[in-house]
Amino acid sequence: MEIRQAGWLIFALFLVGCAPGRYELYQRLPEEDKELFARSKQFMTDSQQERFLYLKDSQERARMIEELHIPDRLLKFQPYVRDAIMAQRIVPGMSTEAVLLSWGRPKEIDRRDIDSVPSECWFYTRGDRTGKAVEKKVYFLKGMVTEVAP
Repeated sequence: MEIRQAGWLIFALFLVGCAPGRYELYQRLPEEDKELFARSKQFMTDSQQERFLYLKDSQERARMIEELHIPDRLLKFQPYVRDAIMAQRIVPGMSTEAVLLSWGRPKEIDRRDIDSVPSECWFYTRGDRTGKAVEKKVYFLKGMVTEVAP
C-alpha cells in the first residue's frame, strides 16, 4: 500500500513541475492581452491574475476585466487620485484603498498610535527607472498618505 501512495505522490509532484509558470503563461498571450493584463493587474488579486492567464481566449479575458468594474471602483476618488492610481504612483492624500489599488499589498505594515492618532508605515520593494529594486515606505496618518519615502 505504501508503494502505491508514494507513486501517486511522485505523479502529483511531476504534474506540478510540468505546469507552466506565470511568466510562461504571460508570454503565450497575444500582444493585446498582454497590454490588457498590464493595465489591469493592479486591480486583481494574485488568484485573479492567475485565472486571467489561464483563460482560453481574449474574449474571456476581456469579459473578466469588465467584471472587475474598474471604472466604477475609481469613481469614488478625486481626479488626481484616479490619475495616480492609473499611473501606479502614490501621492499625499490617498487613502489606504487607493494605495492598494495603485501598488497592491505591502510586504510589511508597521502600525502605531501617535498621541492616540492611528499611524501606519507600509513597506514596498519597487523597481526604479533602471529596474533596480528600491525599498519604499508609505506613511499614513488617520488612513491617509502623508509621505512616500525612498
